[in-house]
Amino acid sequence: MSELDFTTPFSLDRLAELIGDAKIVAIGENNHHIREFGALRDQVLRFLVERHGFSVLGFESGFAEGKLVDDWLRGGPGEVADIGRDGFTFSLGESDETHEMLTWLRTRDVRYAGLDVPSSAGSPLPALRAVREFAEVADPVAVALVDQAIAATEPYSGASSAVAPGLWAAMDTAAQDAATAALTVLVGRMESLRPAYPEGGDVAVHHAIGALRVDTYLREVDAMMNGRGSALNASSRDEYMASTVRLLREIHGPDARIVLMLHNGHLQRIPFQAMPTMAISSTGSHLARTFGDDYFALGLTAGVGTTTGLEPDVSERLGFRVYEQELGEPVEGSVERTFAGQGPSLADLRAARTKGISGSGSIRHAHMQSEVDVVSAFDALVYLPEMHVSRHVGGS
Repeated sequence: MSELDFTTPFSLDRLAELIGDAKIVAIGENNHHIREFGALRDQVLRFLVERHGFSVLGFESGFAEGKLVDDWLRGGPGEVADIGRDGFTFSLGESDETHEMLTWLRTRDVRYAGLDVPSSAGSPLPALRAVREFAEVADPVAVALVDQAIAATEPYSGASSAVAPGLWAAMDTAAQDAATAALTVLVGRMESLRPAYPEGGDVAVHHAIGALRVDTYLREVDAMMNGRGSALNASSRDEYMASTVRLLREIHGPDARIVLMLHNGHLQRIPFQAMPTMAISSTGSHLARTFGDDYFALGLTAGVGTTTGLEPDVSERLGFRVYEQELGEPVEGSVERTFAGQGPSLADLRAARTKGISGSGSIRHAHMQSEVDVVSAFDALVYLPEMHVSRHVGGS
């Protein structure tokens, strides 16, 4: 870490130099519901929209739910707090910072899309309902398949991934397999008929795939919780988020410039080290493979302050509670320790990569540390001296 000398004080103009001609720029954070990260991401977004022609925002939130946000940004009815609550998953739209970002975006010609699977990774139903609406007009045969998929998946459909894994595990194997089969048959039909579908067919197929990805995700969670994980694990959520970005390129054209907002672990260019013996394929690893240097991964981290934790709570709307906790001092060998004592800083990691410099160490992940080679994982990194929990966080 001590070799990372490609660092300057943070400035938007310097960041734009590093981004260059990249058309897909992902802005990270080491945890959700953090005031400084939300404010900085909003600042960078405005700069990229106003000065550099970015016109699409993709967010780590449900694709199915995101239509409400996009409709609102284009003049639809509703209050920003309601849109933030209902149009985002994992309670990520409920902070003051997100409300300010949405309010500004409503005055600009920027399209929005959620990237993620529906219902905070707890249920295929929002996606299946969208598929049924399309099928009623464009593919009546598929309506019965959608209804079968809804009936088969309702037993495990929960408010979020804090609830659904337990419901899924409580089903017998035959019921689990029947749900997977129903979703697979639906996706198979819709993918094969995609060329014959009218406008909106690509989005409908993507909804169907999202429903199946929730089902697969629950199988992945069950395997890891029961010790059947491996050194490198698949992540249906991350693959789906990457495929959403590819869909956005198809919809808006290859020249469209897209901002993504994801957790550092999702956007990094290499698999995310969830545990010392287990890595998970990341959204960014898919995007880096597809788009190369047209994809720019910007990580955000900070030194001291407070962060959020999650705990199950059935009394909460999404089945979990978000709480505040203090951060300790940066640990030895961490990115944060390397930058300790500096003001807001920007590290050019692409330059370090071309020099063959290693950035092995760790980076904050919520209140923990994740092992990572930051030079391989990110194209640039922003360090802030402090981070604090947003005034309003979902689930609290």
